[in-house]
Amino acid sequence: MTKNGVTKILSRTTAVVALAATAFALSVPVQAQAPRLMTPSLGIGGQLSFADLVEQVSPAVVSVNTEASVPRAVRRMPEGFEEYFERRFGFDFGDQFDQEGEERRTAGQGSGFFIDREGHIVTNHHVVDGADTITVRLNDGSELEAELIGSDPATDLAVLKVESDPNQPFVEFADNVNLRVGDWVLAVGNPFGLGGTVTSGIVSAIGRTNYASSYSDYIQVDAPINRGNSGGPTFDLNGRVVGVNTAIYSPTGGSVGIGFAIPSETAQFVVSQLIDKGSVTRGWLGVEIRPFDNNHAAAVGLPDAKGALVVNVQDNTPAKDAGMESGDIVLKFDGEEVADARELTRAVGAVKPGQTVDMLVYREGRNRTLKVKLGTRDEQMLAGITLPEREEQQEAEDELAENLGVSFRALTEDDREELSLEAGTAGVVVTNVLPGSLGAEALLTPGTVILEADRRKVTSPADLQKKIENATKSGKEALLLRVHVGGRKDFRALPLEEEE
Repeated sequence: MTKNGVTKILSRTTAVVALAATAFALSVPVQAQAPRLMTPSLGIGGQLSFADLVEQVSPAVVSVNTEASVPRAVRRMPEGFEEYFERRFGFDFGDQFDQEGEERRTAGQGSGFFIDREGHIVTNHHVVDGADTITVRLNDGSELEAELIGSDPATDLAVLKVESDPNQPFVEFADNVNLRVGDWVLAVGNPFGLGGTVTSGIVSAIGRTNYASSYSDYIQVDAPINRGNSGGPTFDLNGRVVGVNTAIYSPTGGSVGIGFAIPSETAQFVVSQLIDKGSVTRGWLGVEIRPFDNNHAAAVGLPDAKGALVVNVQDNTPAKDAGMESGDIVLKFDGEEVADARELTRAVGAVKPGQTVDMLVYREGRNRTLKVKLGTRDEQMLAGITLPEREEQQEAEDELAENLGVSFRALTEDDREELSLEAGTAGVVVTNVLPGSLGAEALLTPGTVILEADRRKVTSPADLQKKIENATKSGKEALLLRVHVGGRKDFRALPLEEEE
């Protein structure tokens, strides 16, 4: 589940609640390790039973509990009223309104699992994001203080470390996972604070995309997972972790049988970097890309629309140095075929900066092979934005998160393509909402796109912040927002101050 009990929306339809799972092979001390299970056992009366598998993997799964201090929204008396009340009643009412600096404590719950004998635990980024203290509860009920080693918002993964018993059972990420739709899976975690809960189901789809992240396809499962399952593992019948639970699709906030897990391949890549250096660096080309359709393919002489269209090549970038040009269509990257723009983004991000790879592009009727030495995305991802603009955006995002309990980011070209929005559509995307916040009261959810505020277009988080400030100064108690959510446009009323 999301931090502080927040449901995280992944889908572009109604609501998808954050609740991930990660793929691992069970790895416990030799003397305690049970044999691998190829099929579930038959229990009393010949009924299907997962009891042996559950007994084997459960000791490696933990509950993750967090606490954080969250600033209260600042409530100020409308401009001009303070002087009126002081003149009318003879004393200052301002102190009844100003609450700047006060904080409230919030608690969150999620799941996680041990992955080695050194005490490293994998969970979701949104479970521990902003936490002051992190405590893990083991299968036997004991509790340990945890240290955050590193976190990656782009894939919603985080690594914790505790001082655990050397014989603490752990699980491992599965290698060469070949999941098929219809395969049995188990989800183990801490839904609604009920630690040690196990649910079963099947893989209902593979390769689901999430516009909030360009770096992972998702495994879709129908094993019931709920709030608090976030960061817990999804196992196959061999006791291997094949995914990390991260979200559910839900019109109501509860499980409706559609959950999403981060594949073990992605998790291994991210977790290994977080353990080694506390952060993740990804390969970077320096291009703007997008999908293209069959008409475009026919126009340039290709048989189908497979590949990624290069719309723009930035100056002083690895792509420019390699000779890429606007209009190129990337067909292969590092020897692997590129199906679309998202697949290219993931492939580039999975390669270490500094590595040189071959890239097959189609240009003017023939294929060309380019050699490109990838740069570091983390250092260059905001290329093209001036430092003052970048600082202004960050300040606005921080202020919105503090006052509304909502995190935003600017709408990207990938977002527009994924959500079928018209080219050039302006707006901001909700990435996180704290429970009990003003944003939650307005029914904002992760994945919601804010298009307009007070009937005027929103172009950036900084622009939204200015519109909120103007509305507050004019004495408005709420701000009308036009949003895109669930595949359609709608309205939301955002309160501008907390009720008593």
